[in-house]
Amino acid sequence: MKKIIIISGPTATGKTDVAIKLAKNINGEIISADSRQLYKKLNIGTNKPTKKQLSSVKHHLINIAYINSKQQFNAGDFVRLSNNKIENILNRKKIPVIVGGTGLYIKSLIDGLIDIKGNKKIRNSILNIFKKHGLDFLFRKLKKLDPETAKMIDKKNPVRVIRAVEICLLTGKKYSALKKITNKPKYDFLIFCLNMDRKQLYRNINKRVDMMINKGLINETKKIVNEFSYKNPILQSTIGYKEIIGYLTGTHTKETAIELLKQNTRKYAKRQLTWFKKDKRVIWIDACKNPLRKILNYIQKSDILYTSERHKKSTFNRC
Repeated sequence: MKKIIIISGPTATGKTDVAIKLAKNINGEIISADSRQLYKKLNIGTNKPTKKQLSSVKHHLINIAYINSKQQFNAGDFVRLSNNKIENILNRKKIPVIVGGTGLYIKSLIDGLIDIKGNKKIRNSILNIFKKHGLDFLFRKLKKLDPETAKMIDKKNPVRVIRAVEICLLTGKKYSALKKITNKPKYDFLIFCLNMDRKQLYRNINKRVDMMINKGLINETKKIVNEFSYKNPILQSTIGYKEIIGYLTGTHTKETAIELLKQNTRKYAKRQLTWFKKDKRVIWIDACKNPLRKILNYIQKSDILYTSERHKKSTFNRC
């Protein structure tokens, strides 16, 4: 069974940079596992790879969806498209490198998906509850239906919460307990997660938010809001845009919006760590101590891929 490499971990640990260098070393191509970088026009706020980075190594599943689409992109879409890309990359004798911090996408790709067809009546009923009582009310309902899933899910993401409640109501079973898996993976996955000291991680996050503001996040958000409305559900559930929308609509001052963005990003990083720490298959890599070299060494020692002596002598960046 062929090995597929995954580079994941919390935001602001340098996944993109490491993945690009790795792909160059092993003749690889990158498949993005970021649930927001796949949307067009969400650039600065999602910290998308630069044009230079995108041109240095072939990337897949970036800028493939529209935020105004009636059918929101989900984990099932990601698995289907990723499997197609993996096959295509392997057929061209290259190595797929999955990169991103969306834990649900990665888990769905590795472990397969539960085959449950939707029910329009039940879905509309849940949506009505959401509209009438809000996300917190719906999340409390999920906690009663399935406490284990409620502990792992992003409780601020309406798409995830609605789907989890829907599955519970459709099946009469806990989402976390369902064992019927479809689309079983054809591959073995090596899951590398980058991490660093919590204080350093938070410094990185704060610095990156400041950089986003300087690069024009507020103007980018203005343009998107003017085109799609500040009520757009993707914008309202995306860290980076929802906080700036609060500033643009007068809910927050600019300073408060920026501080909220930093705070929410730190909380998101903490949730990402919690998610990945529950997976015993993860190989943890210190992002500040030659992560690329350690990943390459692991690959070489495991006799998974061949890399030349030239690559062993490459220069690696430190934090």
